Amino acid sequence: MKFSLEEKKAICALFDKCDVAMLKISIHDGVKHIDKVYLDGKYYDIPSEDLGIKISFVNGAVDLIREKGNISKLDKDERNFVIRNHPAWIMLRDCFDLNGELDHSLCGVVRTNQKKPYEVWAQDFCDSVGDKKYYPKKNMKSLLVTYSEFARIHNSDSERVRFPIKRDLATSFPKGVKALYRGFFEAIRIMALDDDNFKLELNKFGYPEVYYNQGNQWIKIDVGTDEGLEKLSSLSKSPYEKIKPVKETKVKKKRPTKGKKKK
Repeated sequence: MKFSLEEKKAICALFDKCDVAMLKISIHDGVKHIDKVYLDGKYYDIPSEDLGIKISFVNGAVDLIREKGNISKLDKDERNFVIRNHPAWIMLRDCFDLNGELDHSLCGVVRTNQKKPYEVWAQDFCDSVGDKKYYPKKNMKSLLVTYSEFARIHNSDSERVRFPIKRDLATSFPKGVKALYRGFFEAIRIMALDDDNFKLELNKFGYPEVYYNQGNQWIKIDVGTDEGLEKLSSLSKSPYEKIKPVKETKVKKKRPTKGKKKK
């Protein structure tokens, strides 16, 4: 379904930093009408107070990351706020149907041709999830690119390692990936196993939690921590164990011996 330039401007202005919102459209007498907005697993009336509050939270999460940097620098409450409301996290949940399968009749609002400085895309889609930012050239932070151009450049980093989720699906991590980011995909890997001894649920902040069955009792694993990932790998071997970089050991250099003095 196509929108006029004026309609695109109006829709984009409405959602500002929330390009992951989806629209439920109907046509009456040849005129398009926005019935509902689908955002992070919920339908909202438009306009509505609930939608206005959600959009303000989304904008707040984006601004918080741009102000303070990587999500690992935030305190617990701030981190959970970002996971719940940031477009990058909403996109991850939608990509893997954690909010429920997307209705094919929904129309996307993504501004594919919008150009932003490379550094802004890196903040929005790396800092927000804990991924490592990649700059192949000096002084490119201000380079204006579209999101697709940014993604192509970022994923060209030869230092990233491939992480298979299932036979026909994989992602990539930087070496030494943080537990919070890796844990999301470990949870998706477990979900793809379709093993009755495991189940996946979203917590109230929208982050996946893995449960395993032990003696007819479901035990929760916090996959967003190093301890939780170690526990999960003991129950279901992670492919990351094969690609995890080996820690360098420092070799203590011997002090040079003095030669014998000539008499």
